[in-house]
Amino acid sequence: MSTPMAETRDDDGGGARPRLSRGRWALVVVGLVVLTGITAWFAWGVSSQPARWQDVGFEVISPTEAEVTFDVFLYADEPVTCYVHAMNVQYAEVGVAEVAVDPADGDEQRFTLAVPTVEEANTALVRGCAPQ
Repeated sequence: MSTPMAETRDDDGGGARPRLSRGRWALVVVGLVVLTGITAWFAWGVSSQPARWQDVGFEVISPTEAEVTFDVFLYADEPVTCYVHAMNVQYAEVGVAEVAVDPADGDEQRFTLAVPTVEEANTALVRGCAPQ
């Protein structure tokens, strides 16, 4: 004679995982479609940028100067301007600089830029690059 527990397991195919109803499956499919759409939207936004940058490092030269090194990757044939800022320990901007990037010099370029500051900087990095 079989026990009621054994009969239950035979009826639902093992019973280790609950099965999803049609409504739950519909929610799973809708969720996956929404996540795919959001991912595609972000990917399109990143791919449509004319330039991308990567901070490499910085050095505090003196209380009135910092130096930042960064790479720029160009995806268009238009020149871009990269904006750099230096910040103190309270994240207040204490210095700014900008550099023009000419695509005629190559698709990948490295810059080391001096940033004059009004007080000693704690960090310096690229704020962004935009078409001129």
